[in-house]
Amino acid sequence: MKIIDPHLHFFDLDEGNYEWLKHNPPAWPHLDLIQQNHLPAALQNIALFKVAACVHVEAGFDNNHPLRELEWLANIVPPLPYKAVAYAQIDSPHEQFRNALHKLQHPSLVAIRDITEGDDAQRLQCEHTRQNLCYLAEQNIHFEAQFEVHNTVISRHMYDIYREQPAATLVINHAGFMTEGRDWQESIKLLSQIKNCVIKFSGHELLDAPIAPQHQLSALLTYFGSERIMLASNHPVCLIKHDYETQWQHYYELVQQVDSKVWHQLSFENAKRVYKLAV
Repeated sequence: MKIIDPHLHFFDLDEGNYEWLKHNPPAWPHLDLIQQNHLPAALQNIALFKVAACVHVEAGFDNNHPLRELEWLANIVPPLPYKAVAYAQIDSPHEQFRNALHKLQHPSLVAIRDITEGDDAQRLQCEHTRQNLCYLAEQNIHFEAQFEVHNTVISRHMYDIYREQPAATLVINHAGFMTEGRDWQESIKLLSQIKNCVIKFSGHELLDAPIAPQHQLSALLTYFGSERIMLASNHPVCLIKHDYETQWQHYYELVQQVDSKVWHQLSFENAKRVYKLAV
């Protein structure tokens, strides 16, 4: 079965800085499995799925000079078709942001991510952030938002920004960390009303109390429909729970339980469209 993985990370610990992983690592289970080199060749050794294309999401290769990561990817990913999500500080002063984006010009660039989880979510309310998101839309580059959707203030703020930009695309990473015992329903319903808001079904291994995956997928299908959800591995972080093939086998079995007709859309077509992949 051909798949497109729209959220994974390649590492080369000798080539890149990876300050967050080498020198200040998170307290993840099985961290030793993640603190290794992870390169495209490993994705070709799985039996049940063929990775037809992928989207590499910035992994802190060099956040002071993020173009280095794009140049490194261009040397290691082809001939596998791919696109890249690069790092830029979304709340930086607007002129600084424009200059940073200009330095990131690269054929693979399709989006920007700046992680705004927890207290960092307040950076999305900065005046510069609104300007910078508008500028991204003008450049036909979308923003990969990574925050907890149960933060209703931030979810409403993002909705207000994108309501004014109906042509702009917003991608929510890791299903907005929908967590058991948190009030995420209101925000998911609100964000789904943004015409070009797409959500990735991924990152469950990062949560202490994830919602049962079949309930989560059913809720997302209810609000976003089958055309705005993308299954994604978050490799190699998924190794906290599953190896790469097991992760995709889990997704396949889950979709068969919930709605088998949407598998190809969720595992291939939506990512191909959103990331403009020539596959």
